[in-house]
Amino acid sequence: MKDEAAKKRYLDSVNASRAKRMQWWHEARFGMFIHWGLYSQIARQEWVMNRERIPRAEYEKFAATWKPKPGAAREWAALAKQAGMKYMVLTTKHHEGFLLWDSKLSDFNAVKCGPGRDLVREYVDAAREFGLKVGFYYSLMDWHHQDGHACARDEKARKRFTAYTRDLVRELCSNYGEIDILWYDVPWPLSSPEAWESYDLNQMVRRLQPQIIINDRSQIPEDLGTPEEHISAAEGGRAWEACMTFNGSWGWQPCPPEDWLSVRKVLDMLRQVSAGCGNLLLNIGPLPDGSVPREAVERLQAVGRWMDTYGSVIYGHVDRVANMEWFALGNWTRKGNTLYFWCSRWPGKELAMGGIRGELKQARLLADGRTLPFTQEIDRLVIRGLPEQCPDTVAQVAVIEMEFTQVPRQKLWCGCEPVEDAVLAAPVDPKWGSPFISEWKVSLPRPLKGNVRPAKTVRLKDALGWQTIKADGITGFVNVHAHYPLADGMVYFLARVKVARSGTWIAHIGHDGGAKLFVNGKSVYCNPATQNPARPDRVQVPVTLAKGTHEILVAFDLDEARGWGIHLNFSVPEKQRIGAGGVFPEGMTIA
Repeated sequence: MKDEAAKKRYLDSVNASRAKRMQWWHEARFGMFIHWGLYSQIARQEWVMNRERIPRAEYEKFAATWKPKPGAAREWAALAKQAGMKYMVLTTKHHEGFLLWDSKLSDFNAVKCGPGRDLVREYVDAAREFGLKVGFYYSLMDWHHQDGHACARDEKARKRFTAYTRDLVRELCSNYGEIDILWYDVPWPLSSPEAWESYDLNQMVRRLQPQIIINDRSQIPEDLGTPEEHISAAEGGRAWEACMTFNGSWGWQPCPPEDWLSVRKVLDMLRQVSAGCGNLLLNIGPLPDGSVPREAVERLQAVGRWMDTYGSVIYGHVDRVANMEWFALGNWTRKGNTLYFWCSRWPGKELAMGGIRGELKQARLLADGRTLPFTQEIDRLVIRGLPEQCPDTVAQVAVIEMEFTQVPRQKLWCGCEPVEDAVLAAPVDPKWGSPFISEWKVSLPRPLKGNVRPAKTVRLKDALGWQTIKADGITGFVNVHAHYPLADGMVYFLARVKVARSGTWIAHIGHDGGAKLFVNGKSVYCNPATQNPARPDRVQVPVTLAKGTHEILVAFDLDEARGWGIHLNFSVPEKQRIGAGGVFPEGMTIA
């Protein structure tokens, strides 16, 4: 698909159907990833052919010796069901190039080699038997195929290899009934969707499987992002799924028990993805015969027992958690005005929380459904009537449901007295403060000796390689190292604000590196030290602004990748607010 208009039509069609196609996925929250192939026999992870430079002819011998036991896929599906998982994704072809199905395109497959049967068919049948959605992983990279590497430098090889890829994917999408997820991986060695012919490939997939969900690893964004081995919520409402190993390895590899994720850690990952409106795809890495490692079985069964009591907290529609502070006893998920406190350090008979802004209507202990009495003052909420010991015997993680009259926010600072609204950070009630600066022009890294103290003001017209970076849509934080992860030196952040009438504002600066603030070219604040916690209440600078548009500039010290990012917003001093429903004088906007 070389025509840009055709690409746009394809993407528009995908976007138009996405909400309906992905409704079940958004409500599922939890899936099982299964990495299983010839590499399982070697037991040194799935990259062993590459890492140990095993010759192709020598590696092929493992195809004849692989003899999985019957019924392995049913064990996976039964365990997934027990654990509270709603879907599965199997590596139908990993980087080694071995096909787990009966393919007409290559004899290097499970039917013609050692297993002697269609392992993909067994997997699909098992998933459906246990009511689980079916996902196929497919590695674009292929170490076995003769054109798998040559395709990057030889056009004829590229055409052969992309045709081979297309025909394999066609088999997967044609031979097993309705498939719910296509999970591509590693588009090496071709460097663009045009080289892979990804638009044509995926258009074919969607003709064959109109309801399918496709991930982002064919070099087209498609339906969802796939952060690997880290939990990072996508922005702008985009769907995302954190894929995680259970023990640091995707393919089977023996390891000490302490390397396996604990039940508590798995539950915390579920909480994190739920708080960010994402999903968790947790890998099991079966043994060569298909058995699930004992450590995974024990932990997933325990997760399932916990989910029997608390699963309703994560399944279905969830909302993103925002404007809540860290807390030593646990953390939050949310559905509308109802917040769920996952208490992982039990406090005893009372739970006290500071800085909650929002009226609590009701609190319940989900373990037994009891309603909990509480008192709420301006800066302190105390929930009483809790049992002395944590009621959760599975993982010592109990959930307290709290229904508020509106979505609450929380604000704490370093002192113990109540925090006045004037020192709160955006995004906040527009009756008293400005929004955070939501979009910056950010320079390329600049050389820096020492710290930012001697940094001088610059203008947008200066040739500094400016790029536009949007802040996090909820917190307003810009993670500059997502853009310059290994850089050392200094970057400039530049933005404009507009003030309807002259007056004084309070600039709230949260940063995690040395920072110097300029307003209209004049330095108004400088902290040369790095690793300042990124908290807007730590730095409050009065700034007098005349009616009109003003230029805000921050010099930011990356400090060998230790400086992280920045947040900036303005609020109105209490004495300058006008009336019960207005701000001083008509407010500030981001120009």
